[in-house]
Amino acid sequence: MNEIDPKNDPLYLLTKAVEEGHPEAIKKVKERLDKSDDPSEMRYLEGLLILLGEQPGELEDPPDYEDDPDEYWQENDYFEV
Repeated sequence: MNEIDPKNDPLYLLTKAVEEGHPEAIKKVKERLDKSDDPSEMRYLEGLLILLGEQPGELEDPPDYEDDPDEYWQENDYFEV
């Protein structure tokens, strides 16, 4: 298994830019997201955008509401015929 070189890994560099509050971080993350075809990478990049205060894109699920009776029965449908 090859180790990832952080100095050359684009996701690491984008994450570092987000952590450090780099002014171009949002632009760079969005550019990478537009070019990506990997769903895992896209979800990770959308997570970075959320950390930057951006609206989640199409990959992120809406917030889950606790104790929602309708959702409970949809997810735990024990009465299937």
